[in-house]
Amino acid sequence: MTLDGHKRDLGNCTYCPKLCRFCCPTAEAEHRETVTPWAKMSLAEMVRTGRLEPDAEVGEVFYHCLTCLHCRTHCQHGNDVPGALIEARHRVLCNDAEPPAVSAVIGRFKDTGNAWGEDLRTRLRQQVPADLFVPEAQAVLFAGCDAIRRDGLLGRVFELLRVLGVDYLAAFDGAELCCGAPLWQAGDLEGFEEHARKLQEALAPYRKVVCPCPTCVYVLKGLYAERDLAPGAEVVHLTQFLAPLLDRRAPRNRVEGTHVFHDPCYLGRFLDEVELPRALLEPALDEPLSETVWSGQDATCCGGGGLVPHVLPQLARETARLRMEQLRASGADTIVTACPGCLRQLGGVEGGLPVADISEILLAAYTEVTG
Repeated sequence: MTLDGHKRDLGNCTYCPKLCRFCCPTAEAEHRETVTPWAKMSLAEMVRTGRLEPDAEVGEVFYHCLTCLHCRTHCQHGNDVPGALIEARHRVLCNDAEPPAVSAVIGRFKDTGNAWGEDLRTRLRQQVPADLFVPEAQAVLFAGCDAIRRDGLLGRVFELLRVLGVDYLAAFDGAELCCGAPLWQAGDLEGFEEHARKLQEALAPYRKVVCPCPTCVYVLKGLYAERDLAPGAEVVHLTQFLAPLLDRRAPRNRVEGTHVFHDPCYLGRFLDEVELPRALLEPALDEPLSETVWSGQDATCCGGGGLVPHVLPQLARETARLRMEQLRASGADTIVTACPGCLRQLGGVEGGLPVADISEILLAAYTEVTG
């Protein structure tokens, strides 16, 4: 798809009276008209029609989008703002006008297979027991880069699976340990498709792929499918995999304290899973799950998407701080989420509430206490 494929979205946004401005985390964090959805889409429409050249000054604006899709929640036309702005970023890249930080991400990805420029395979094998790397397995956990970089997370996930009697899910440790989302978010659509082809081939032997990261699920199921590269396997988020395992199973313990759930953008809006994580948490908690004013389909972003932490780190931090204020207003003492990227962003807020992954809560609830 090109910018012409978003002609309807661009036209609707350009002539809209900016009704989604209030729900754009970027606009709220920066207080600049230039970075509202209306302004970014208006610039993209001028690029599409040739009235504006996608130079460095214009191109930089397109990267002030978290691809969180919150604007569409309040859009009567259901406009795909992130999709259009990704295409606009692609035009910027084709013009060699991208911000230096974007070039750096693409360079690191080409060198190491991830946006962080790290040896993720070594980090993965340091966290997961060797007997879980089973090449002939038919079901695998595709950890994704954020989960691998979150020390302790994968260990808790596999321990939870052991407690629940799951002994058939292996750990994927192929050459491609990132789904390729950073390349797509950068606008490097050719590089993204090349990476997708490699990962599609690597995942071909499996019948089921489980991802702790909802972004990975959306990318593997949605963006790969748009390019006729969807894996043959069924791709599910960890919560979707856990749901039938926990059905009619009573927890051994109730986790104390008050908890509020932060809905990851890609789980709640892109995958439309809002009730499921809450249904898994409710039996495990001693107190009813708290809610914020901004929750579910209307939850605001933690600042971790759209390549923003790499390109505009201060914007990412301010967005996380604002989200932390909303979550703190719920009165809870602990935040629970179901996305390793959200763990990273919210966990980095100075003086913020503790943040736990849903697997950590469920492990505490379903593990038998002895002694």
